[in-house]
Amino acid sequence: MAKRYKEYSDIEKEFYFYIGLLSDRYAKMEVLMRDMLGAFISDDDVLNAYLFEKNSLDANIKLIKTINIKYDYENEILKGILEEVGYIKSERNSFIHGIWSEPVSKDNDIVIYCSNPKMKFEKQPNGKQWSFGRGKSVRLTFIKKLVRRIDDIMISQKAFIERLQNFDLEFWIHKG
Repeated sequence: MAKRYKEYSDIEKEFYFYIGLLSDRYAKMEVLMRDMLGAFISDDDVLNAYLFEKNSLDANIKLIKTINIKYDYENEILKGILEEVGYIKSERNSFIHGIWSEPVSKDNDIVIYCSNPKMKFEKQPNGKQWSFGRGKSVRLTFIKKLVRRIDDIMISQKAFIERLQNFDLEFWIHKG
């Protein structure tokens, strides 16, 4: 049965706070990816939001890469942002879609086990063909690092968008 808020320990409250914060930051980072894509297309925020609101993060990343082949704008910086977003995406998805155990104090940290509930088909030496996804132990310090990493990514995204909005891409292409 589910617990009421007052029934959770301080350890549980802290851990779940950071999982929520990670999810919130991820959503904001994803919107900034859409805004980055939009900055390549138009200065009309409403149009951009409408055009790309249903795109997945992967679709927006692919579009940004494709469009930037034409513009060749800050390739190394863009590549770094996209790599960081990809890393965060893989970590975040395992947390958001995972099944969590109860957090426990261990080695001056809070640790929780996150199992993947998805089944996979794979041939194994023992003849089994179906297996449940694997899980992993996660430390609160790791989740806090992910939150800080997303904060850094968002700073980079906002700066990239601002520079891109102040840059005349069409002039740049015709000049080059």
